[in-house]
Amino acid sequence: MPSKEILQYHHLDSPLGRFRYTFIQLWRFSLSRLAFFVPFKGWRTRMTRWSGIHVGKRVYIGHDCLFDRAFPEQITIGDDTSIGDRCTITAHGCIPAQTPLKKIYPLTVKPVNIGSRVWIMPNVTIIYGVTIGDEAVVATGAVVTRDVPPRTLVGGIPAKIIKHLDDIQ
Repeated sequence: MPSKEILQYHHLDSPLGRFRYTFIQLWRFSLSRLAFFVPFKGWRTRMTRWSGIHVGKRVYIGHDCLFDRAFPEQITIGDDTSIGDRCTITAHGCIPAQTPLKKIYPLTVKPVNIGSRVWIMPNVTIIYGVTIGDEAVVATGAVVTRDVPPRTLVGGIPAKIIKHLDDIQ
């Protein structure tokens, strides 16, 4: 995505703002690459938190997860949540190229809220504007494009409710 749009969104479209944004992006990129190689789960979680994502207590983040680097402050992960390997969570959507489609699909930034005690299995994609309720389970390979109610199991592309977990203790 063109940095001009991000700078305008964050009100950093001055020379000093561009310098500051460049430093912030280098910091976030470095943290995400470091987290890829770190074998210790606590360090991965800490680096994710340092990148600007709101991460609760006792959160597990698997290897090779991709989080939105342009708008990490839009992502919230609740306490006791587990995110499997190779998950992607994005808080924005846009067309990076300057095409006529940009008028139809402008930059969209919406928060992603993941509740407490959620289990996100490996290779899940969660797009902007989604809320995942407490104690929900997202099956391997799902693409979450809509809100997930609490205590439900969802899966598929796009993710749909497979089972309600209220009956299970």
